[in-house]
Amino acid sequence: MSKKAIILVAGMGTRLKPLTLTTHKCLTKVNGIAILHNSLQRLKTIGVMEVVLVVGYLGEEIKRDIGTEYNGMKILYVENEQFTNTNTSYSLIKGLDALKEYDELFILEGDVFFEGSLLTKIDGDEHNNTTLVETYDPRLDGTFVEIGEDGFIKDWTHKSMREEDYTLEDKCKTINIHKFSKGFVDYTLYPAAKKVCDDTHGKAPLENIMRDIVRDDGSIIYGLLSNGSKWFEIDDENDLNIAEEIFKDA
Repeated sequence: MSKKAIILVAGMGTRLKPLTLTTHKCLTKVNGIAILHNSLQRLKTIGVMEVVLVVGYLGEEIKRDIGTEYNGMKILYVENEQFTNTNTSYSLIKGLDALKEYDELFILEGDVFFEGSLLTKIDGDEHNNTTLVETYDPRLDGTFVEIGEDGFIKDWTHKSMREEDYTLEDKCKTINIHKFSKGFVDYTLYPAAKKVCDDTHGKAPLENIMRDIVRDDGSIIYGLLSNGSKWFEIDDENDLNIAEEIFKDA
């Protein structure tokens, strides 16, 4: 089975300033290991042979650091030249346009540090289209999903889209690591992404795409619980400190 991946690393990481003034967020180190290096190492262990990096801010730095081959994996670069006024939905379209033949596609955002068991779990999951999620934890903020009794995601809510009465305790936090089949990408994900990008001029986050998909079909993306595997999304220096504490003995 042919496995490929897209990692979205075009953003400016403004909340992690001043660290990101000279170093891209994805190259920020957690206990000596850069976030992007960790992601690539983990992808290699599950048999991914080609990775598309969607770059923008400090893209040349990323290219110099990673190169065109990483541990036997082919690395392709796609430029999001409009990184200052677009969001991850636009970067995703750019990445998908660069892909050719594959059976499974892993999509990651470039600010998540995680241990290898997470990818092993999602790679081995029996569902064709799966996203990793975490049960409620007060340390976590951002995007949350509502999961039905069948384990499939019924709603997907970016922090900016929460209503006043939105509760977190009964939801799951997204980890921003996804596995999708080519059929899903071609006939569901890409059309939904294209519509969101056209409607918002590329300014919407990837979460808006997912929201539209699961609201249209609540039995298409399975929410796979992390079940204790270590991970953390790094947006600011406090997050970085928490991640270093979580992974201090890794």
